[in-house]
Amino acid sequence: AGFELKSKDLQIFPGGMKKGDWDVAIAIDAITLSRQVDVVVIVSGDGDYEPLVDYLKFNGLIVEVAAFGRSSSGRLIEAANNFIDLEEAKDKVLLKK
Repeated sequence: AGFELKSKDLQIFPGGMKKGDWDVAIAIDAITLSRQVDVVVIVSGDGDYEPLVDYLKFNGLIVEVAAFGRSSSGRLIEAANNFIDLEEAKDKVLLKK
């Protein structure tokens, strides 16, 4: 289908806090694949991806960001070529109880 599923165990800290960072791995994948694609879609509003967006755009790619606008980094939204606000499509992207 053209995609690869990757998984990573959650880090569980004393006190029960859980964390599963993928920022660096996603950035490496995007940079590695950047010579084979014309468009990269980042489904995250995390401002940590702004340097990645800038790098990809500098290298001629179109970068789209899809995320919930109210919780997305304004700098990331501005850096992207296109921003898709998932709030406008929440009936299609959120699971119903």
